[in-house]
Amino acid sequence: MIRCLVAPTLLLFAVSAAAADARARDVSALARAGTAAIESGRFGDALEAFSKATDAEPHDASLCFGAGVAAFMLAQDDIARARFECALALNPDFLEAARWLADLHYRSGRIGAAISVYEEVQPRAEWTPELQQTLEHWRKEQELQREFVEACSAHFIALFPRAVDEPLARDVMARLESAYQRIGNVLGAYPSRPITVVLYTRDQFDEVTGLAAWSAAAYDGRIRLPIGGALDTPEERDRVLSHEYAHALIALVGGRIVPAWMNEGLATALEPAGIPEQDAPVSGEVPLRLSQLERGFIRFSTRDAEAAYASSARAVRLLIERRGIPALVATLHDLARGIPFPRAFAERLAMSYNDFAARADTRQ
Repeated sequence: MIRCLVAPTLLLFAVSAAAADARARDVSALARAGTAAIESGRFGDALEAFSKATDAEPHDASLCFGAGVAAFMLAQDDIARARFECALALNPDFLEAARWLADLHYRSGRIGAAISVYEEVQPRAEWTPELQQTLEHWRKEQELQREFVEACSAHFIALFPRAVDEPLARDVMARLESAYQRIGNVLGAYPSRPITVVLYTRDQFDEVTGLAAWSAAAYDGRIRLPIGGALDTPEERDRVLSHEYAHALIALVGGRIVPAWMNEGLATALEPAGIPEQDAPVSGEVPLRLSQLERGFIRFSTRDAEAAYASSARAVRLLIERRGIPALVATLHDLARGIPFPRAFAERLAMSYNDFAARADTRQ
């Protein structure tokens, strides 16, 4: 009797072990596929692979982290936040997960939450001077904003340094409300949460953003504006605010993987005056090809930045003339779904990206 019971039990253990081995191989294959997809910019494929892997092995922090990175790049912030928090719950010492989660909080305007993530992991992590510098920078910004005054409109929250700046803040929000309707109608998108706009003195703006001196404003999850300069005239105020709000909607529609030239060119097209029909000649310090304009322009000198913006505007104007803004919007939606840029470009704009870039470069 005993032998009759033991044999099936051993068989059951063998089957269970084989199933576990097969599951482990599947999870490992999915993790490799997800990593390769991230490295090649196929974030939709990466999110799918890591999500399947976490379903099969929910206690692996690295799988949660991989899914979080992919979701972050697709601007699926709620999913990214949940995945990063999962990774840290499983491994409280997971520094990279803490860095990405803190950055996500910071970009969303939750500076206190970003600081808390760093402070919680700091005693256990291999802390670096760079991380310490970031933490101190965020603490200074938090202290600065504690002194700011807040005002609200239907879709925007304004923070500004002095009560005497409230009329300007109200005017800024009124202009942004107009941009909300106008640009939203074009892109077919409207943020589900209020967008924060922060007004600074020029010195505060330079210190907080660390951007080049030629920067008139910035968008990093919040619209940041220095008081004075571009805000002095109504026309420039409308132009700058429309441009930065367009960046917010482009990120909402297309995620964080829209090439810089398309992002900046489309934001220019969505300004009240649009893209001028005739541009001045592009004259940067070095010739700039479209392939050099896929990342941000902050690294450029003033002259090269001007050339980069002009080249981006010309490229987007060429696309609009050939295919129209709806085709560009469809391309953004494809990017948000994780379709690689060259494929989305070719399918929605009916030409290869390389061919278009060559044509755009010859028109400079």
